[in-house]
Amino acid sequence: MYDLVIIGVGSAGLTSAIYASRAGLNFTVLEQDSFGGGQIASAFEVENYPGLSAISGADLAEKVRGQAVKLGAKIELFIAKSIEKCDNEFIVNTHSGDTVKSKCVIAATGAVPRKLNIPGEKEFTGRGVSYCALCDGAFFCR
Repeated sequence: MYDLVIIGVGSAGLTSAIYASRAGLNFTVLEQDSFGGGQIASAFEVENYPGLSAISGADLAEKVRGQAVKLGAKIELFIAKSIEKCDNEFIVNTHSGDTVKSKCVIAATGAVPRKLNIPGEKEFTGRGVSYCALCDGAFFCR
């Protein structure tokens, strides 16, 4: 029985893991693939992160993951299938049939941009093809 289960290892999930560790919680992090990192990991360059003038999205994701692991985050490879509330606990059911019980759950499952599947989109994603006006709009106003 955990105090907290975090689903997802993008920026929100890993930041949650950092704060859960600092709070002394008994927690685990569930992720569906071996690296994760969320959408930021595919960004060619991140210029709008406080304190960093420019860093690749993959490098930033790795730094955040490294900090979370250094502070004690255990990342387990499970795909969360469903979450049930039963009395005063949550039960996270996984695709493999395992269950994880917790007092609290943070679902930081991120988002997936809709792709157009047009020529050049895959090759130029993060290098001109953008899915976030807030994140990347400044690149096009110079």
